[in-house]
Amino acid sequence: MKVLTAHPINQFKKNRRFYLQYDGFYLLVFAAVLAVFQLTGFHSLIGEPQWYWAALFPVVWFCLAWAHLLIHNCTHGNLPKSINRIAGEILGLIVIVRFASWDIVHMRHHKYSDDRVKDPHPNFPSFWKTVVYTVVNVEQQLQQQYYDTWGDTPEHRAFERRRAWVSYGTNIVLIASWVWLLGPWFFALVFGPANLLAGLFVLHFNWSTHNGERAAGIEEMHPVNLNQGYYAVGNKLFCGIYAHGTHHAKPFLFNPAKHTSFESATASREGWEQLA
Repeated sequence: MKVLTAHPINQFKKNRRFYLQYDGFYLLVFAAVLAVFQLTGFHSLIGEPQWYWAALFPVVWFCLAWAHLLIHNCTHGNLPKSINRIAGEILGLIVIVRFASWDIVHMRHHKYSDDRVKDPHPNFPSFWKTVVYTVVNVEQQLQQQYYDTWGDTPEHRAFERRRAWVSYGTNIVLIASWVWLLGPWFFALVFGPANLLAGLFVLHFNWSTHNGERAAGIEEMHPVNLNQGYYAVGNKLFCGIYAHGTHHAKPFLFNPAKHTSFESATASREGWEQLA
């Protein structure tokens, strides 16, 4: 079926109700899951806290960080076409945000990279300012993408407000399903915090690879390649994630580090543009 291979961003551009239908579908699915749990008396898979959870926590975090990494590759179609959409959907549910959100927001980021107005997650010299701005800005940019595609009218603004409430409701039932499945203790002490830290890791990766540590002002924020110290380890563990200048120039590469000469890479905008 074409829906199992199509990119959400392409469906979004063909159907103005796509995102409402997409989140509405998941809202009904996970509301049904909760209903089944209730009616069958389902008991959570994991019970009271155990000492080994402390050792398990970094493993869960690592897996969730990789889930984000793979979703990132799915948005660029870097997995085989037959499984790319399916993998993205499954991983999107695991990290809560859902694949369509990742796809639409990330494609906008590539189109308007480091644009203070249009980039869903623009960067600032302060990492924590970047975090707060991103959290507040993503939903606004989802709505702006709708207006850019379908027109900014009072009718469309009212539609997007309703769609946003459906999306918030989908988040609630999805999280509630994970809580019930895994157990409240495991969710609160392991899965939930590890998911938040994995999200912060992604934000830090994006900030650092847009020259965050070196930039004296927002005009110096742009994609760069990093491979020193911590970043060299990160490139080994996460398939060249910090070769971000190369990624922006050639987003079809699964591991951009393999195609990057870090010795010649610079933090200058001119150096990055030479990669394109």
